[in-house]
Amino acid sequence: MNSSQALAAPDWQPTVAANTNDAADAAGRLGALQGELAAQQPVVSAALLVVTAFRMRDEAGLLDTLRLLTEAVLGLEQRRARDGG
Repeated sequence: MNSSQALAAPDWQPTVAANTNDAADAAGRLGALQGELAAQQPVVSAALLVVTAFRMRDEAGLLDTLRLLTEAVLGLEQRRARDGG
């Protein structure tokens, strides 16, 4: 397993040997980061589809994926507005 696989593992748990409060803080920060990444995943996925359609010179696919990207960005903006950040 290379280092990028280890960092991407969904069952990874932070461990801090010195202080259990640090472990709780690290777990909280990790949870917040995972939530933010989950919110951004539709945008990243749609952007990847846009690039793929563009590179394949698929005009209809590009238009469809640009619509998906627009909806994903709108959803992310609405979530941030709702969450206050």
